[in-house]
Amino acid sequence: MIAHVAAVHEARGRVVLRFCAGSPSQAAISAAFKVAEAFQSEVESLYVEDRELLTLASYPFATEVSFAGRLRRRLSQRTLHGDFFSIFSAARRQIRSIAAVCDVPLQERYVRDEPVHALASACAQRGPWNVIALAEAFDANSCTLLCEVFDTVLDTTGVILAGPKGCHPAGPIIVAVEDAGRVPGMLSAAERLAQVQNSPIAVLVVANTAHQCAQLDDKIRQISAEHPNVFKAGNVAAAGEAAVVAEAIRRLKGSFLIARFGGVAIPRQGSLRPLAAVLECPLLLVR
Repeated sequence: MIAHVAAVHEARGRVVLRFCAGSPSQAAISAAFKVAEAFQSEVESLYVEDRELLTLASYPFATEVSFAGRLRRRLSQRTLHGDFFSIFSAARRQIRSIAAVCDVPLQERYVRDEPVHALASACAQRGPWNVIALAEAFDANSCTLLCEVFDTVLDTTGVILAGPKGCHPAGPIIVAVEDAGRVPGMLSAAERLAQVQNSPIAVLVVANTAHQCAQLDDKIRQISAEHPNVFKAGNVAAAGEAAVVAEAIRRLKGSFLIARFGGVAIPRQGSLRPLAAVLECPLLLVR
């Protein structure tokens, strides 16, 4: 499936920017608006009060303990709702400040639901051409969440996210290619972003072995030859080592990364620690 977002006039999707808790990533939020601008779409901020947490808070023994174990407080639905309201208000100010400098319509909605189910419901309401943006930075253990999102939310073509080092770097849009059949769709998304950012596009061939890279290489050159803004950035034979791919991406110093979820670069299982440790640009994951 290609990475695509419906334009505003199509009313068949939009960028759904989900925020639950924690600190919002400015890089992820900015990336959501860039993708919406590139596709002439809109952004809907979806603030989710986690219903399971609220249920747990209703039990008389519910207690919040700090990571260090030094601070404790009695939890209730009322105090937890107040916490949600406080962090949502702060996130909303940040999102609105970014939206103010973009020519992108912004809608806002508050729901009380399980976070992934809230995404599935929101995307199903508008049609199949949605892209999800996760407002909190991803970490080493985010593969589980991404699996759940891609498996549960059927009406989405991709997921935008940023790591803990996310910032606003300049540089090429990196397309990590592992399957020649996906190249046209990934390049189409990259070219839309390139027009917004005025950036070149770097194609990085990623596979487990040098032989697999060579098999992809000729096909990639034929396809990319039709796109004057595209250059071949090299091959990465990862040999099962995610850190090798992460280092190759870091060296390219990109402004955006487009990759397939469930491949060599971004596996379905394992750890995203190597990528989280080095990635400064936002990431658009496609199916």
